[in-house]
Amino acid sequence: MNNLIIVAVVMTIGIIVGVMGSYNYQDVAHVRDQRNLQLTLEDCKTLFNEGLERDNCFEKSYDAFGTEEQKQQWKLGYTNP
Repeated sequence: MNNLIIVAVVMTIGIIVGVMGSYNYQDVAHVRDQRNLQLTLEDCKTLFNEGLERDNCFEKSYDAFGTEEQKQQWKLGYTNP
């Protein structure tokens, strides 16, 4: 009976640590993606003159690293990087 209690406590602690790690990873991934988006937009500005190529570069950057809201704003023309 004591072994069962110990196993249950260890499993509960493991589940809690796993859930906390998952939330932390999502936060880290979001920050990483936003930083990558910022860097790729700056690269697009450096590499291409204003025009279709730059707009295509911006669109690909938003598709790769942007949130759904940022993608929608770009498609609607509300975002000007």
